Amino acid sequence: MLARVEGTPPTEQPAASAPGPTADDIAAAGKMAPEDRSAMVRGMVERLAERLQRDGSDIDGWLRLVRAYTVIGDRGKAISAAADARKALGHDADKLRRLDDLVKELKLEG
Repeated sequence: MLARVEGTPPTEQPAASAPGPTADDIAAAGKMAPEDRSAMVRGMVERLAERLQRDGSDIDGWLRLVRAYTVIGDRGKAISAAADARKALGHDADKLRRLDDLVKELKLEG
């Protein structure tokens, strides 16, 4: 993975090291029809979910996924992703605490 050179703005990072959309992607999304934009967002969320199924050690990725499902209105998938994250993160108390904090913040428990 390439490191960002100190002082280089994040938008100038190589796309391969960026965890999300680029500034150009965001600008292009703003010009899309709402249904196209929704499909693009759902595609990004699904790619993140697939990546986390392959490597579930990324707590920040799990937090983004749970939050993303909540934002797009899919509470069931958010709850399911939180359960998958708990399994993938094993007994890492710090990561599990961060996940539990988000679940509480989003009112996904119970």
